[in-house]
Amino acid sequence: MKKLLTPLLVIICYVSASSQYKFTLDFKTKTFNNAKVYLNVYNNQSFTPISRDSFIVVNGQHIIKGELKQPSNFADFSVSYQGKGIGTRFVLDSGENKVSLDTPVLVTKMLTLLSNARGHFVVDELDNLFLEKVALYKEPTRINGNLHIPPKLNEQIRQAQLKRLLSYPNDFGSLLYLYRMSRIDANPKTAMDILVILETFSEELKNSTLGKQLYEKETNLINNKKAAGAGNKVPIFKINDLNNDEFSNSSLTGQPYIIVFSATWCGPCQEQLPMLKQLYEIYKQKGLKVIYFNDDDNVIRWKEHVSNNKLSWINVSERLKPAKSKIPRSFGVYSIPTCLVVNKKGTIIYNSDQSDPGLNHIENFIKKAINN
Repeated sequence: MKKLLTPLLVIICYVSASSQYKFTLDFKTKTFNNAKVYLNVYNNQSFTPISRDSFIVVNGQHIIKGELKQPSNFADFSVSYQGKGIGTRFVLDSGENKVSLDTPVLVTKMLTLLSNARGHFVVDELDNLFLEKVALYKEPTRINGNLHIPPKLNEQIRQAQLKRLLSYPNDFGSLLYLYRMSRIDANPKTAMDILVILETFSEELKNSTLGKQLYEKETNLINNKKAAGAGNKVPIFKINDLNNDEFSNSSLTGQPYIIVFSATWCGPCQEQLPMLKQLYEIYKQKGLKVIYFNDDDNVIRWKEHVSNNKLSWINVSERLKPAKSKIPRSFGVYSIPTCLVVNKKGTIIYNSDQSDPGLNHIENFIKKAINN
């Protein structure tokens, strides 16, 4: 399974003074009296925490007032239950939110949360649609106790959720959910479906900050995937190598080479590494070069990785967190590992994302790149 390029969690324990939307959270509980409850509010784009608050429940209730940067934000509650931390995610709206939180039901082992927030209602309905589809699916969806969604079922759920979103064209919760869907599935077909649904939303939603970001993100994904497809000229980029010297793939003009997008933290990348090293050893005498791109900002771990694995090819990195790196996005790479083969004319002749994530046919294209 490939790893989506998502940012690491960075807790920023304050709400920015530039927030525009005020909220009131009227919290009630029957079972967590005198307990300490934590409230985390998340950035809708990166899903990283932007604020954290805590309070002690007195007489089964508590009121929190604050500000949001958007009309609604993803948030969660967490509390200690039976000696363990347990939580549940919800949508916090601007304006008044009446929320009740109690001990988990036995089936889900999740906290029981009820909210009158419109954004929460929409997102909760879409999540319940997922659970309904899974429950009705004829084939087993759990392997060794873990939920496993077959591709056919996943597509059925996605289409059902997109259709349901048409019922809420004016609700910010719809935009939140659509953005979340875009984060889970980074492929051109899904991006096109998302843009179709986005177009049905109100002008207010489409012109909101989140709406504009979603449109730009999905449009760029589609365009960049096309640009990095087989048959296109390889984009030229500049980047620093392991010694912090500048490198450009333009220096390999007239030579066959592979671009490998990887990261030290990526398990599937490490599984493919021995095969790539073997192919390099076989074909480097015939002129094959490898540009091995590390998509992470941990330089020490990267250097150790190169040394421990004796990677003698061209090792490069932007030295940025995955969410901030630009070169992978310019190649339409939103999950790793991804490999491209470039021939002597500077044309991409193979992109593993398109049809061969397991690299079963990459050697055939390496031979073509060398011989033609």
